[in-house]
Amino acid sequence: MWPVFIFGTGRCGSTHIQRLITLSTSCWVWGEHEGFLAPLLESVKRCDTGQELERNVFRIGPRSDDQVISDMSLGSERLSWLNRFDRTEFQTGVASLIDRTFRSPLPQGWAEWGFKEIRYGCGNDAPATLLNLFPEATAVFTFRQPRPTIESMIRAWGRPSILDSPASSDTFALTYRNCMGLWTKIVKYFLAYKSSTNRKIVFLSDDKLVKSSKEILETVGLPAVRTIPQCLGITNPGRKHWPEWASVKFDELFAKDEAECLDLFTRASAESDVDFKIHRRREAHAAIPLGSDRQP
Repeated sequence: MWPVFIFGTGRCGSTHIQRLITLSTSCWVWGEHEGFLAPLLESVKRCDTGQELERNVFRIGPRSDDQVISDMSLGSERLSWLNRFDRTEFQTGVASLIDRTFRSPLPQGWAEWGFKEIRYGCGNDAPATLLNLFPEATAVFTFRQPRPTIESMIRAWGRPSILDSPASSDTFALTYRNCMGLWTKIVKYFLAYKSSTNRKIVFLSDDKLVKSSKEILETVGLPAVRTIPQCLGITNPGRKHWPEWASVKFDELFAKDEAECLDLFTRASAESDVDFKIHRRREAHAAIPLGSDRQP
């Protein structure tokens, strides 16, 4: 159950879920940290899958002090790969380090920790490694429809100058391409992960945020120990400025990617329906509710 990891595409409701869980449970969910754990998590994966490490270190097995000292003294052929790594101990040590990093600064009154990080799953395998290190963890993947998400990404993350005039259209197109690529890459990652593992990860699509906080927590599998807030207000709204020329340019660019994006969204939404035990065909998606960071 603990810790709690919230993943997402960005501009998708992840901050809203961060607040909901923190204010309703005994788990304090920290915000993003620029994905700085990715290299550490990659080292765990490398330790587990490295072929030369397996052949030259792990397969040899444990060696006594006398054996390693003898290898060093005599210049044994084993010397260039002389190590006493233990794969399990290394993984345990990394898990302990991560736990201390996020647990030690917990505010008084919260007993467990979690974090949200939208950078994991985009060009790295950090979510899978985290869930291997913490097999009892709760994991949530938040996402919403591609078009409003990518529009919101451009408004929130793009340089303000790209919306100043039509002369910025080339920069706008590059920003669009980066944001669209980010959205598709992350959705593909979590779809592939969910289909290849038995570990539970709850898919939370935008239409589920109109459900009661109690139902969301029950689906995620977290017990409420505080009064569940019924209305959190708008979380992390983005800029609303969107000139007509940018809308036209976006339509032109998105037309080429719409079919792939909607297919990915439909597949991910079907997984979300299963997680929320909704047995119906999705005909339309609910309007964006207040109280989320999914504002355009």
